[in-house]
Amino acid sequence: MTRETLVDEDKTITIKVSALRQGTVIDHLRRGTGLHVLELLGLEHEGTVTIGLNLDSQKLKQKDLIKIENRELTQEEVNKIAILSPEATLSIIRDFKVFSKIRPELADELEGLVRCLNPSCISNNERIKSRFLVHKRSPLQLRCYYCERAIPEDEIQLA
Repeated sequence: MTRETLVDEDKTITIKVSALRQGTVIDHLRRGTGLHVLELLGLEHEGTVTIGLNLDSQKLKQKDLIKIENRELTQEEVNKIAILSPEATLSIIRDFKVFSKIRPELADELEGLVRCLNPSCISNNERIKSRFLVHKRSPLQLRCYYCERAIPEDEIQLA
């Protein structure tokens, strides 16, 4: 059991969170992305999931965190998390210990992960995977390989 103590003005509250035997911890998610990642991974109806929103963080000031029991993420899922929250860290837990730690890296080219917002784009009208080039990393801006439309970070829609 790990314990987290919250201090209110006139009382102290202790929260108990079970340690993972097996699974994945997604830490340092950008504040506000936790629920989106939960939906993206289809975790709403799957096993034990612990989620923390708007937690204090030295690195980000505030962060979201997700603990998923008995599940390791696919490379495609890791790539989608890199788009939503490039600062995230993923820890693979086995037998209550960190087996490996991953920092998702945003590739220079993304295929099949993002939807083009241009309704006339070939990727929306033919059986072809979307393809984007990373135009800028901070703030993130993608450019469609086919129609060359630029998509700023706040308009990115994952496929």
